[in-house]
Amino acid sequence: MRALVVCRDNIGDTLLTTPLIKALATGGYTVDVLANSYNAAVLTGNPDIARVYVYKKGHHRSPGESLLKIYLQRLHIILSIRRIRYDIAIIAKSRWDKRFLKWCTLSGAPKIIALGTVRHPAITELVPLPAANSEHLVQLFHRMLAPLGIQTIAGPLNLYPDSGRVAALAQQYGIDDRLPILGLQISARRILQRWPESHFVELAQRVAAMGPCQIILLWSPGAADNPTHPGDDTMAARIVAACNLPCLIPIPTRSLDELISAMDLCDRVVTSDGGAMHIAAGLHKSVVALFGDSDPVCWAPWQVPHIILAAPSQNVVNIKPVEVLEAVQRLGHGGVPFIESVAVNQS
Repeated sequence: MRALVVCRDNIGDTLLTTPLIKALATGGYTVDVLANSYNAAVLTGNPDIARVYVYKKGHHRSPGESLLKIYLQRLHIILSIRRIRYDIAIIAKSRWDKRFLKWCTLSGAPKIIALGTVRHPAITELVPLPAANSEHLVQLFHRMLAPLGIQTIAGPLNLYPDSGRVAALAQQYGIDDRLPILGLQISARRILQRWPESHFVELAQRVAAMGPCQIILLWSPGAADNPTHPGDDTMAARIVAACNLPCLIPIPTRSLDELISAMDLCDRVVTSDGGAMHIAAGLHKSVVALFGDSDPVCWAPWQVPHIILAAPSQNVVNIKPVEVLEAVQRLGHGGVPFIESVAVNQS
């Protein structure tokens, strides 16, 4: 039996499908996945996936790359999918929409499974939704196993970093795994999820004052005015300059693969809710997660040690650096405080 899983565009949503994919593979299905060039890297090396089809969206094309080339590549993917003759196609989205349904119908699969409330003649198994904001997205996806007779509890996220790339980064940046290593991921797309750079500076300085450690600074690459994918290169440079700490190690990650490898070097990660937070969970890191206007019930770090700091007024700017510091120290990694035997200075 062959299954095609059609993933959403977002990095986090795609990672959150991996427990569903594992359950399908364990249940006897050969699983292929359709993803786009923006998020496909989180599926690299996953042994539960036989093949990943990667299509490119028009606004993701490289300089000099024509739209015609992208459309021809997409046609080639459609023909390749049609040749497989899938038994089922699954829309990995909290509510199906026409764009993702189109991919499923193009596959020719006789059974299409989706979540939602609105019926469509092409959807053979419409799985009803629970009450709003009552279930994590991983659990929601797992509901789509019921029509297949697969009964299993959702497991952890599955992300497989390139060990060679991780080792190369560690050597390049002088990462010492004998020290506690904290990752600070400073980027967030949603305005109410953006922690101020002054807070990151204060947090880094407080952590460094506690004892020997290394702090890896991570961010979305590029300029802040990039219309497609705004980046935080300038903010990262300001944070590094303001901190002036030898233990603060900025690692620019120009690809999703590099972000995954750099984050794998960390013991604990501080980040706002978003794709990077789910990458940390996929790498089984302990996470201090800052939540502004998103719902932790649906989006919390999945099945890893974590502390959620939900912001007053749904704006993370109201979360104080000392609160995050206390959470970092309290969040056990193997039951050990981040910097052992050093008290948190709350002054």
